[in-house]
Amino acid sequence: MKRSLTIGAAVLSAALAIPAVAQQKPTSGSPSAQPSTSTSMPSSKAASTQQPGFLQNQSPSEWRASKLIGASVYGPDNSSIGEIDDLILADNGEVKAAVIGVGGFLGVGQKNVALPMNALNVKRKADSSSIDKITVSFTKDQLKDAPKFAYYAPPSRTTTTGSGTTPRPTGTPMSPPASK
Repeated sequence: MKRSLTIGAAVLSAALAIPAVAQQKPTSGSPSAQPSTSTSMPSSKAASTQQPGFLQNQSPSEWRASKLIGASVYGPDNSSIGEIDDLILADNGEVKAAVIGVGGFLGVGQKNVALPMNALNVKRKADSSSIDKITVSFTKDQLKDAPKFAYYAPPSRTTTTGSGTTPRPTGTPMSPPASK
């Protein structure tokens, strides 16, 4: 009896140790061919909900844009430099820069400076999804002297003449009047 309980316990332990999730290698060219970057889930849920190509969990090194935008940025001397006003994304989804409003008072006289994301040191509060502090190696004066960031503005559809602005014609050009 004691031996059968020991064998039964060993078999049960081995069965529980074997992963219950079988993974299929997606065919190349399919949308699901992208690697999954999800973190582990309990095996009972992983078998039924995990789908390749979809991010399922945020890692501790990843940040939500909603937490970054509006966050204060501090310089090396621990003085406030400004706030993150926006994030600039590349067409591949990479966050290229954080736009920081520098100087001014209550938004008046403020200028935008874009810093690459790797110039920001973002620290998380212990056991929290909130930001503790964002620091950069630039001082407030250095950022005030930095080039102003300009958002993309599509080309204007108007031309200027001596008497003001005239809309540029669109569509197909008109044919000249028929001669008589």
